[in-house]
Amino acid sequence: MPEIRKASTILGSVMSRFYGDAFPERAPLLSQHWRWLYRLGRFPGIEPLVLVDEERVVGHAGVIPFTVSRLGREATAMWFVDFALLPDYQGQGHGKALTEAWMAMCPDRVTFCNERSIQVFRKFGWKERSDASVLTQPLELSAPLARFGAAGSAAGRLLGPAWRAWLRARSSGAPALETRPLPLDAGGLAERLDDPSATGTRVVRDAEWFKWRLLENPRRDEHLLASAGGVNAVFRLFTSRGRRRAHLLHVGPGDAAARAGLARAFARWALDQGADDAWAAASDPALLAACAPFFARRHALRFAWHSDDAAVSAALAGPLPTQGIDSDHDLMFP
Repeated sequence: MPEIRKASTILGSVMSRFYGDAFPERAPLLSQHWRWLYRLGRFPGIEPLVLVDEERVVGHAGVIPFTVSRLGREATAMWFVDFALLPDYQGQGHGKALTEAWMAMCPDRVTFCNERSIQVFRKFGWKERSDASVLTQPLELSAPLARFGAAGSAAGRLLGPAWRAWLRARSSGAPALETRPLPLDAGGLAERLDDPSATGTRVVRDAEWFKWRLLENPRRDEHLLASAGGVNAVFRLFTSRGRRRAHLLHVGPGDAAARAGLARAFARWALDQGADDAWAAASDPALLAACAPFFARRHALRFAWHSDDAAVSAALAGPLPTQGIDSDHDLMFP
């Protein structure tokens, strides 16, 4: 009979085998760095749970604990991530049992989920909304047009220079941009990138949070601190599936015009770096509007939340402002 255990009690080789089965593209990152990703040991009593059958992991409920400010107080909350059951164990109630055990770790819970997982969460009274979005922009056309065959790839290569010239013209007027490697001062990053005076419900991105998310990140060297017009941001430049990617991970505090200028500067920077794709994610309507002119595609995300306290649930519906640096959005790319 399968049983639920804490991931910390499972051999690393057993965890690696499951990650290879359930998340093959992300298995190298998860196998080596799951303790970092899920912040193991940072929030006592909160860690991933696994479903085990005869010493084999067959199900998984990942968790990223964080601090949330709501109703004038800070409290621990958790992102529900990397929820998976191997095919032979689906449809038998194991997903519901795993979710119930996961929810027992903390009273405040949030997630970005798909249609399959929300069906489980609804059974526990989770609520949902779809105002967060992922924004994408192909900067190189041959690969996106390859779905039309060799002729599509050839057309992409032919149209590529004109396409990039048009994108460059669209980002004209961007403010001067400065980028540099991430400083090793987590407190300084928090001062530049977080706004503790912001009202309403928010993710607390303090020095401890930036130390974990950026400075201890196994791919730290792919990240840059950027600034333009008095606004600071975090960019990421890396290669995944043979495509050079530019990600706008986080835009710090500033007035609407300055943040819009930063988004324009990012669009120009992505082209200057020879990126094939640009990417951003957010739930802030003003930030999404600032980014929209530079991203052709917008995919709505399903955000879901649940709290044991009705007042906290209402606060989480406020909504909870998020960006690409939150949850595991940006880490889905192998």
